[in-house]
Amino acid sequence: MLQAILARRALLAGAIVLALLAGAAGWWWLEPSAAERQLIYRVPPGTAARLAAGEDVAVLPQTITLTLGRQDVLVIRNDDTQPVQIGPFKIAPGQRFEQQYYNRGTYDLICSIHRGEQLRIVVE
Repeated sequence: MLQAILARRALLAGAIVLALLAGAAGWWWLEPSAAERQLIYRVPPGTAARLAAGEDVAVLPQTITLTLGRQDVLVIRNDDTQPVQIGPFKIAPGQRFEQQYYNRGTYDLICSIHRGEQLRIVVE
């Protein structure tokens, strides 16, 4: 009798483990593929004031290189009190901008954070 109870419990435990594994595999299989890497840049508070005062601000590099095969995503978070212009996009204070590129190439954008107002995105 005790052996039968132990056998049922072992069978039940095995079934639960298999169900959990099957559920995890299904979730992994059906989940939309996420970007492997996010390049996150933050515009700190006071950036616009520092730029207006003529200071050099190193928030973004002049050239950002993204890798197409890695599904890189460019993320810019504006924590300043003034909007930021990146290409055709205006990033308001407190907003987050995300851009993923689907074609290789070099993209020259207007960027209000740089003194020369230019940002180059290279997608390899």
